[in-house]
Amino acid sequence: MGKKSIVTKISYGIFGSIVDLLIWQVALLGASVGKTGSRGVYEAFREADDFLEEVNHKTLASAWYQLTKKRLVTYKKRNNLYSPQITEFGRKRLLQKVPYYHTNRPWDKKIYLVTYDIPEVAHKKRDIFRFFLIDIGCRLLAESTWLTPYNPRELINDYIRKNSIPGTIIVSDIGQDGGVGETNIEDLLVRLYSLEKINDRYQEFMDRVSEKNTPTRELIFEYLAILKGDPQLPFDLLPNDWLGSKAYLVYQNLKEKYILNFRGRE
Repeated sequence: MGKKSIVTKISYGIFGSIVDLLIWQVALLGASVGKTGSRGVYEAFREADDFLEEVNHKTLASAWYQLTKKRLVTYKKRNNLYSPQITEFGRKRLLQKVPYYHTNRPWDKKIYLVTYDIPEVAHKKRDIFRFFLIDIGCRLLAESTWLTPYNPRELINDYIRKNSIPGTIIVSDIGQDGGVGETNIEDLLVRLYSLEKINDRYQEFMDRVSEKNTPTRELIFEYLAILKGDPQLPFDLLPNDWLGSKAYLVYQNLKEKYILNFRGRE
């Protein structure tokens, strides 16, 4: 697989579709696209992202039609030119798709354990409940026992009520200084959340940035792919050598560079 194909695969893996990718572009660049009409917008994005050359004009035009039809973007006139602008509805959809780095991570200093006994006759709901636990950041500790540093009670109670989950589901908590067996909490979190592997990926990302020979867009997508797998645990629970915050600052600089380069093409 060529480098361009890898970048395309990563970008679609993050955003899910070309529609989501274009929403991200509009949100990132704002109303800086000073080109008229749908054809002008199409050309602007081809200039900014050459990997869209792999998408034919008919497909891309269809994606833009979906964006406007679903009220995800709108056009505003500025100096007799029409520029795309993301709507509030589009922004909400984007927040569901794009990994977001949380600079504020409130934590109540507790570790939560989720245990359940859901009857076999409801095994489908039990399986779906497992996926739900993963989605909200829990990790499997032992059979039918999950762990998370964030209080999941409200989310779980709401999910049980909406989906009529039968059986018994218990959420308990232990303090930061507790442990499971002979393993302390910090070491346990490193293992359950694969923090060492994620930290290695952050280091590789920053190494590639320092080489200064990789396209900015490619680096941006590489970072977002790593962030998507980052559980973003409370800062107090992260290893001393954790690189997540440093990598985020590098990403911010890359994003600013990307926007400036794009606007320089107008």
